[in-house]
Formats: sequence, C-alpha cells, structure tokens
Amino acid sequence: MKRLILLLGVLTACTAAPPPAPKFADLDACVLLASGDAGSLKSTAKADRACDYTFDSLTVRLTLVTSSYNDAAKPLQDDGGYGAVINDRAMTRRCTDASGEVTCDAVVEVRDGQVLGLKVVQRSHDPNVVGQVTQGLAAKALERLPR
Repeated sequence: MKRLILLLGVLTACTAAPPPAPKFADLDACVLLASGDAGSLKSTAKADRACDYTFDSLTVRLTLVTSSYNDAAKPLQDDGGYGAVINDRAMTRRCTDASGEVTCDAVVEVRDGQVLGLKVVQRSHDPNVVGQVTQGLAAKALERLPR
C-alpha cells in the first residue's frame, strides 16, 4: 500500500502542468528584443505596456497594444504607409526622413485584438533600409512572444 501511495505521488508530481506562459496583457515588452537584433543593446527602459531599447545606432520603442489591427494600421495607411507580411502576420509601416534621421512607425498583428507597435529611429538617409530593420525587429519580437 505504501508503494502504491508513493507511486501515485511520483506520477502526480511528474504530470503537473507547467505554469502558463504570461498572457499578452501581462507580458513585459522588454523581453521581446535582445542584443544582436540590431547591434549591441546598450539599455532598456520600461514604460507602461512599452519598452524603449537603445542599440548601437538606433532606438526602438516597442509597445503592446490591445486594439484591432485595422484600427492601429489605419493612421499609418492614411499617412502614406503600406502593408507587408511578417511570419504570416499583417504589418503596416510608414517611414519618414527628416534631416538625415529616419523614423519608421509600424504595427504588426499578433492575434485578434493584439498588436505590436514599433517606432524605430536611426540616423540614415535611406528609409527603405530602416524599414527593413523595422521588419526584422518585428520578426524577432514575434518569435519571442509566448504562444
């Protein structure tokens, strides 16, 4: 009888479910990008539902937004932005060049009602290059999101 109880205790311990991954609403935005994603990561600063990243030659603000993708993308589309696809997910981005500093704003659909927002600022004269960096960072963040 003692062996049976011990065996049941061991089986129960082995089959206990792992803790659930953090939900989108509880996720720390500062865990979605890392050193090497856009050069060496110099610092992060946590804000409400957002994280500011400073890399070697650019800064990124990554925001976790609870909104429909269409609502988040509309202002970018209305201001000349265009669509892309990142890992089978819809993305809209708009890049502007002001005095040699390019700013790209982007939104990426995570799931229904969940959107990643990115603002990438880099000293450059080529909005397309910074746009590609923005798309690459979006892909990295999507890979690190809990399923």
